[in-house]
Amino acid sequence: MTDRSFGGPWTQEKLRILSLYLDAYTTALKNQPFRLIYVDAFAGEGSWRPGSAYTTDYDDFRELHKGSPRIALEIADKPFDRLIFIEKDPQRFELLRKLHKEFPSRDIRVLNEDAEKALPAFCQSLDVDERAVVFLDPFATEVSWAMVEEMAKTKKIDCWILFPLSAIARMMPRKGEPSEELANQLDRIFGNRARWQDLYSSSPQPRLPLALFEDESEQIRSSGSSQIAHRYRDCLETIFEKVAPSGREFRNSKNSPMFQLFFAASNSTGAPIAVKIAKSIIENW
Repeated sequence: MTDRSFGGPWTQEKLRILSLYLDAYTTALKNQPFRLIYVDAFAGEGSWRPGSAYTTDYDDFRELHKGSPRIALEIADKPFDRLIFIEKDPQRFELLRKLHKEFPSRDIRVLNEDAEKALPAFCQSLDVDERAVVFLDPFATEVSWAMVEEMAKTKKIDCWILFPLSAIARMMPRKGEPSEELANQLDRIFGNRARWQDLYSSSPQPRLPLALFEDESEQIRSSGSSQIAHRYRDCLETIFEKVAPSGREFRNSKNSPMFQLFFAASNSTGAPIAVKIAKSIIENW
């Protein structure tokens, strides 16, 4: 049986933000001639409960909670015309398939595929009369820049991206640049090396004893992870019509930054109001 234990109070928080946005999004477009689609690229299994490391600290969160697929299915004012749940893990995929029986009247498509392939294929299939919200909630660093870029190209998608800030900060050592293997992974996440490499600068103190023989100083990255999050948001601005001015930061029980939730809109007509709604939710909820 698949273990549903993961996450913590921040999971509840991010899903509440998503729920508020989906409700506002569908209401805003209810009188427009568009077919509305919801895509969950890392859909999980439809439900979740906190991992064992958190149950003693967060007793109120021990019970099973609705995951993002169920939240999207329960949007009532203007339900989504189609919902696509992408899940690579076979066990989670089988659990997701049970949603067909729970919601027999809904157009639900559950794909046991890698989001790296399934999401771009969806983007390329969008018709002129379709609009979509995509939720990217990876377990780690699965979201590539190529996936994000495909969404921006459509001019039809609003997206929420959970950026794994702590995982990426660990890939970027404070002293000395990442190994070539890690650098290649960062290239995949940011799109190219130029987008992240200048977060490093030369240390004012030269390295010894190497500095005795050549003019080379150690590369360092500023403390904290906020610069990494800001850089990723700046990258999003280069391809999307509009991006919410700030993301929502989620911290663990030790008050360490874990994730940053970003919002971006690709349609030139709808982006201003979409970002206004997202901004209000991010800042006020």
